[in-house]
Amino acid sequence: MFKGIDVSKWNGTVDWKKVKSSGIDFAMIRDGFGKKSPAQVDKKFKENIEGAKNTGINVGVYHYSYADSAQDGIDEAQFCLENIRGYQLEYPVVIDMEDKEMLKLSTRQRTDACMAFCNEIEKNGYYAMVYTNKIWLENYLHADEILSKYDLWLAQWGGDKPAYNCGIWQYSETGKVDGVNGNVDLNFAYKDYPYVMKRDGLNGFKRSESSPEPQYFEYKVQKGDTLWGLAKKYLGDGNRYKEIKSLNNLSGDTIYAGKTIKIPK
Repeated sequence: MFKGIDVSKWNGTVDWKKVKSSGIDFAMIRDGFGKKSPAQVDKKFKENIEGAKNTGINVGVYHYSYADSAQDGIDEAQFCLENIRGYQLEYPVVIDMEDKEMLKLSTRQRTDACMAFCNEIEKNGYYAMVYTNKIWLENYLHADEILSKYDLWLAQWGGDKPAYNCGIWQYSETGKVDGVNGNVDLNFAYKDYPYVMKRDGLNGFKRSESSPEPQYFEYKVQKGDTLWGLAKKYLGDGNRYKEIKSLNNLSGDTIYAGKTIKIPK
């Protein structure tokens, strides 16, 4: 797992050197909110993203959404893309779905706006992700549609593990990290996103750029093995089978006896 925080203007001025020294691996930084407007770029975005990158902290961005239609989702994505142009991002570009004003919409409208944002992000060569909380995922979005196509950044505070398989788990809103005044959101990332971005040439990286192999061991598939079973045995949670699937670039969930696959350490 990789340790992370997420920040916006509400966290004030961040001392990124202290954050780095405290053991934080990555930061998810708000670029802005809503559709294009100079007033809706996060006032600390440039300071935060450059401060984090200059100290060697990997970064991703999130965009707080008010979208009430698929077209609004596209418009917000284009605004986000304009804000992040010129930066290399080791972590995904995320739509933040949680604003209470969106509850006036139908589940279909919210889901369509979310999917349209992510599709526009991916069309432009970035890795899209959806941030939401457990209540929203279960009640206000078509979770099956979203989770079948995009990684999840799940906000679920408390407990010893997330309720859903997710790429990032925001497990606390009251964390304390040296270099950040007051409370800060704390996160775990379960996927080696920097490796994925550099391997696949996403988020401003070129495919040819070298990237270190993630730590893994090789395993020869035995008769009766399943991805879920191997994830439960070696990763402690069967729901993490997608990590094995992703590492091996598998298009389906079936594995065959005699084949050698990689399993994360």
